[in-house]
Amino acid sequence: MLPENWTPILVLANARSGNNMAEDLMGEFRTILNPIQVVDLDSSTPHKALQLCTLLPNNAARVLVCGGDGTVGWVLDAIDEMKYKGQDQYIPHVAILPLGTGNDLSNTLGWGAGYAGDVAAEVILQNVLDGDPMQLDRWRVRVTKGFYSFHRPKIFSMNNYFSVGPDALMALNFHECRQHSPFLFSNRIINKAVYFFYGTRDCLVQACKDLDQKIELELDGVQISLPKLEGIIVLNIAYWGGGCRLWEGTGDKPYPLASHNDGLLEVVGVYGSFHCAQIHVKLANPVRLGQAHTVRLILKNSAMPMQVDGEPWVQGPCTIVITHKTHALMISPPSEQLEDDVPRVAESQSRTERKINDPDIGI
Repeated sequence: MLPENWTPILVLANARSGNNMAEDLMGEFRTILNPIQVVDLDSSTPHKALQLCTLLPNNAARVLVCGGDGTVGWVLDAIDEMKYKGQDQYIPHVAILPLGTGNDLSNTLGWGAGYAGDVAAEVILQNVLDGDPMQLDRWRVRVTKGFYSFHRPKIFSMNNYFSVGPDALMALNFHECRQHSPFLFSNRIINKAVYFFYGTRDCLVQACKDLDQKIELELDGVQISLPKLEGIIVLNIAYWGGGCRLWEGTGDKPYPLASHNDGLLEVVGVYGSFHCAQIHVKLANPVRLGQAHTVRLILKNSAMPMQVDGEPWVQGPCTIVITHKTHALMISPPSEQLEDDVPRVAESQSRTERKINDPDIGI
């Protein structure tokens, strides 16, 4: 017999995220929840952890993902696998505690650009319980080598953005450096400094120049004439590059705001790494190429760096098609934002403790 309004929370944490802050948080969450509800993704997979949801009433659980955007994407992929296996009735809503470097998805959904340890664990859990359900578009990125369909394609799931050009090159250099010296990348500030270094270097090298001569772009079947660009970025969410609202630019002209649940992608171009830096500090606008339900790119006779949600690689001639995949069930914070709760931690804690001890609510 379960209480009628019982909403358990499942915490999935990447212990390596957030300056190793996740490990301490897991200890705090285990003192509040049943320890089985707190899962370290270093020792288990999201799919195994989410099987706990099948033991609960339909759609009863909420999941808190503690990590960066990559960890969130890993969990959402596992939820899609549950849908594929016909377990739709157990699909939980997902909230985010941002512990990564960029946290653009977390920022878009209202959970902030990074958790600094200034909000009590009890308050975090209560925000998850009180948060509002919302949807997030998820997209399928199909990369086919060459120009013929008989090549077996690579398939990616996209929550944030796809890009080809300088920002993908920065992500690739960062990824290779982290693989070579992982001990250097335990601090969010150091991570951003490394990104800055590679961006500055690319300003001089211009490894992605003349992209407009190497690539063709189609939006909903219409070919787009490209100016002299070094990069193209396809956006699903409002934030990009660690907190920049790319589509809006400087805000000097009224453009429809980017939305993460309207079934549309925003496509922009950049002139290079220096232009990206100018956009970050609102000294320049991106080249707005349009919005579309389907995006198709053809890379001709060249190799270029690409990335999907921070997963970079170098790709030779290919055809890329981005189409809508599904909706993810997410949670946005309650109307009082997470940052606004900091001065009222003591008050919120006492209120949370009353709810935790109330058997008709529970956590």
